[in-house]
Order: sequence, then structure tokens, then C-alpha cells
Amino acid sequence: MSGDSVMRREHDGFGANSMKRHAEGLLWLASFSCLVAAALTSLKAYLPFIAVVWALTTVAVVPLHFIRAWRKLGAVPNKGQYAAWVGFEAVCAIALIGSFIYLMISR
Repeated sequence: MSGDSVMRREHDGFGANSMKRHAEGLLWLASFSCLVAAALTSLKAYLPFIAVVWALTTVAVVPLHFIRAWRKLGAVPNKGQYAAWVGFEAVCAIALIGSFIYLMISR
């Protein structure tokens, strides 16, 4: 199989990488949709269900994002800049999660 046909298969939407990207995108969509639903709902009975779905999708998609980003490091031409950016994303995510935990524990 030539390199051109491999590249074509990766970008035509039918490869395994494409399915993983779609799954990650659906998880992000579900996570953010839960936040919107929580903001727009007027029924308090729905909030626990929305919170559980949001927590499950977020716990699944955030590590998936960072694992895929760090694995991609070997394939990018500007490794230094990419590593700095993904490192900055990881530090910000850890700081945000730490802040949420601190706010929940301190109350």
C-alpha cells in the first residue's frame, strides 16, 4: 500500500483514527451540552442526572484529550512549540481541577 493511499484513507473519514476523533468530539459535545442543560433547566429534579452525565463524560474525555495530544508529539514538525502548548494546557487543566476541588473542600 502506498503512502498516498494510506494518507487518503486516514483523511476520508473511515479510518480508526477518524472514529476515535468522532467519539472524542461526541464526548465533548455531551459534556458541554450538560452544562447548557443545567443552566437552562427549571426542574431541580433533572440536575442530579445532568451532573452525573456531565461528570462521566468529562472524566472520560479530558484524559483522552491529553493522551492523544502527547502521543501526537512525535508526528508534528514543531515539537518544541507543540510540547510547550500541550504542557501549558495540562498545567491549566490541573490548576482548574485543583481549584474546583479546593472550593468544594473549603466550604
